[in-house]
Amino acid sequence: DREALESLPGVGRKTANVVLNTAFGQDTIAVDTHVFRVAHRLGLSDGRTPRAVEEDLMRIIPPRYRRHAHHWLILHGRYICKARRPLCEKCFLTDLCPSALPLKPAADSRDTEQRDSGSAGGQAEAPSPPASSSRAKERRKRP
Repeated sequence: DREALESLPGVGRKTANVVLNTAFGQDTIAVDTHVFRVAHRLGLSDGRTPRAVEEDLMRIIPPRYRRHAHHWLILHGRYICKARRPLCEKCFLTDLCPSALPLKPAADSRDTEQRDSGSAGGQAEAPSPPASSSRAKERRKRP
């Protein structure tokens, strides 16, 4: 049980949650730095501590997803929603994310439009940003 695990030297709530989840199949969410960041950026929690974020996530994540949710959040935070340079252009949650950065048009599409425009010396108009980036001003700043 959790108390027995946490009584071991060096084992805190996060490690206990990982063991309970992966070894014993319990619905727990281990809140590490990645989960904490992703939960805040997605607006899933505004908790100031890992425990508060864990409680928020346990409350809002449907039971059938809880067993795997922290793995998904960790991986998303590690590879897409990075701390310093989030890869919003690769994220499938951009339209739902209140913290998403405005998406920039790809350089390739701009070059193609300039070549296809046929105007000598003139600049082709840049492609319109995706609809999701029009909300950029409404988005709150990243934590």
